[in-house]
Amino acid sequence: MADDKKKIGREDANVISFKQKYEVDYAVNQLQKAFPNETKKDVKEALFEAARKISPSEGREKIMRAARKNLRD
Repeated sequence: MADDKKKIGREDANVISFKQKYEVDYAVNQLQKAFPNETKKDVKEALFEAARKISPSEGREKIMRAARKNLRD
């Protein structure tokens, strides 16, 4: 299901649509700012690993926290 850009708000801001390249790129860029010594590939792998463990419907912040933890380990 494609992301409807007309429907924005709290619910849309709370999830990462992994089917939308620009949303994945945004999340990767945010993580890379926090971990500048990591390669983009490593950051993306950490993000997807976190997403496999946590349902995307559980929220963007929970996935981002798990990805940051993956990058620290």
